[in-house]
Amino acid sequence: MSDSHLSEGRAESGGADVIGFLNDCTDQIFANVLDPHSDLFESNATILGESHPPLRAIIEQVQIQQQELTSSLAAGLDFILGREDYANDQIESALAHYQRSLSFWPHALTSFEQNLFADPSVIPPANSLERLGAILFHVGLSYYRRSQLDSSNQQRHNQDAKTYLKQCLDIFELAQRRDLVAKFIPKLCIVLQQLKAWEELQTQAQKALDLHISYGSHHDIAQDYGFLAEAAMHQSQWSHANQLAELALEIQNQSLRDPLQSLSDENPYLLLLAESKHELKVWQATVNRLEDALNQTNPYEETKTYLQILKALHQLYFEQDYYGSATHIKEKRFQTEYQLGLRSFVGFRPLKQQFKPQESSGQVAPEMIASGRLNEINELVERIESPDHKLIVLHGESGVGKSSLINAGIIPTLLQKQATYPEVSVPITLRIYTDWLREPNPETWNLGTVLNRLRKNSENHLSTVLIFDQFEEFFLICTEPNQRLPFYQFLHDCLSLKWISVILSMRTDFLHYLLECDRTSRLEAVIGYEVLSKQVLYELRNFSADQAKAFIKHQTQHKPTQFDEELINHWIEDLGTRLGEIRPIELQITGSQLQTDGITTLEQYQQFCDHPQLNLIARFLDEALADCGFKNERVALLVLYSLTQENGIRPLKTRAELIADLDMTSPEKIDMVLEVFVENGLVLLLPDIPEDRYQLAHDYLVSLIRQQKGERLIAELELERNKAQRKLMQEKPDSFVERAIGSMLRWMRVE
Repeated sequence: MSDSHLSEGRAESGGADVIGFLNDCTDQIFANVLDPHSDLFESNATILGESHPPLRAIIEQVQIQQQELTSSLAAGLDFILGREDYANDQIESALAHYQRSLSFWPHALTSFEQNLFADPSVIPPANSLERLGAILFHVGLSYYRRSQLDSSNQQRHNQDAKTYLKQCLDIFELAQRRDLVAKFIPKLCIVLQQLKAWEELQTQAQKALDLHISYGSHHDIAQDYGFLAEAAMHQSQWSHANQLAELALEIQNQSLRDPLQSLSDENPYLLLLAESKHELKVWQATVNRLEDALNQTNPYEETKTYLQILKALHQLYFEQDYYGSATHIKEKRFQTEYQLGLRSFVGFRPLKQQFKPQESSGQVAPEMIASGRLNEINELVERIESPDHKLIVLHGESGVGKSSLINAGIIPTLLQKQATYPEVSVPITLRIYTDWLREPNPETWNLGTVLNRLRKNSENHLSTVLIFDQFEEFFLICTEPNQRLPFYQFLHDCLSLKWISVILSMRTDFLHYLLECDRTSRLEAVIGYEVLSKQVLYELRNFSADQAKAFIKHQTQHKPTQFDEELINHWIEDLGTRLGEIRPIELQITGSQLQTDGITTLEQYQQFCDHPQLNLIARFLDEALADCGFKNERVALLVLYSLTQENGIRPLKTRAELIADLDMTSPEKIDMVLEVFVENGLVLLLPDIPEDRYQLAHDYLVSLIRQQKGERLIAELELERNKAQRKLMQEKPDSFVERAIGSMLRWMRVE
């Protein structure tokens, strides 16, 4: 006897057999729905077989006879009847059955307004939980079908569909059935498409992509990239949309036996690709016109127009994920505003000499004068011009302004004087110290060649001052005494020349290294003083409170941003050290952020909690990270952290070393982040052979990154990344999916 005849005979026998028969049917239908590989909806007849006796009549007979049913079976029978109605487009009746089916579950399981399943005691076994998820999906599916049949209320029906589909996915997450989340999440993405909820679509499609790499097919992954492409396009991210659409099309082609099938004009990914290419072409034309307009606009005469063009270009580049170009434009705008007096503070960037239009030589930056640094500049220039001060060691703590004093004070002063008095020293600034480790190389430092050049200068009475800025870096790079000996000898030979003098600018906590230099090269015999004597050392101190106040008032007078007197007083008090001094770099950073946030009163300032200055510094760093784009902030933070060490040390690292440190599968992320940080001045690019190196721009940033962002956060990010990598390794995806993973990590988010 066939299975269908057995089922029919069983259904027509006693009540117990009928109940057993319906239980079997319910189990079979739920098993099909909850099979990760089955279609989203197959009719009851398809699942049970066309020869199966009609269920509706049997179920209705049981209900009429009011036979005692378990709540599980009662819920299942309403679920079956709802599916029968849905298959016949009787949506209202289907929804009524589904809602009755849901009513058999405890209230805590079907009330989603409050915390989902806050009481563990009401959570049923996983099988029941999965069935609840299946019913919720069918409710969402019915509302989506209703939106197709009732166009006048389409938006409302799709909103209802979205609500139930999200609840369905929450249930499957709770049941730890990520394979079922992977199966049903595309329907939610389709509903979000209909609602034009592009940000939500991007989030859900990203989640779907993560799941389908493990649980899906090539078709699923192609569909996810299609969703992402459409979301990007509707957010005007044309370049991004174009790349995603190309990837969706490529994956779809590989999933088909005959790739030519996918080239139909109706192919959705091909249409997305065509539209994104068109919009990208329009976008590029717009950028080109704005770039041309910028080059034809004089910032001094047409300031407002010039800044508006820069703002528009920044937005265009940023929206297309060209973060390096966007940051370049942002910095150009920043520098223009500062030069034109529209911005008062430079942040962590060192001050530079000021150039006026049509002037070839710079002048001392007015900030140097306003902050009372003119005395230090004059004293140091006087020492440089004196034969009694062959060696000058300019020292101070990190952030005190040594580089600014050199670049914006000493160098322009010497150059201006040298234009009138040829005997004044010509300044030569040196900053890269990696080459002292290598043997002489014509492409790098050749100590003999440099020394011969200096000898000729001296013979021609051409006074020269070599300025070694941030000289503590030399000791961090050359960690062994024998590595430092060639420089010590070079320094001795330079100082032995009559018309040559040297400035070493360094942090105070590195001064003790100079004792080694003095001992090994006998500098005292050349300069006439002990290397750490007051005749050699020149200390640069932090601002006093009066200097800081004078600096603030000078920077903001006749400017758009005017700070209240009360705000200035509290601000200076907050920045003061235990000695009552103000670190210049902190003054610049907090001042820049106050102006960015539009804070001008004490009341606004105090809204930044108990430690406003710390909050301002944290926000300043957050903005620098934000230049890399929201999706890339994590990897940006990891890059910054990798460029720090304890005790305020900022190591030099190559691109390869950074990639190894972060164990990144997507080096393009690091390239982009480094480009942004070099553009905004947070990181220095130091040309080197055989590979360039990168370094944080300032010692002060080391503690800023470590204290404000915290080692704990970094540890959590690293742990999360390592878990994800182990998971991917365990799953051993095929080569095609491996490429999909690489593309996902490249274009969408951090690992």
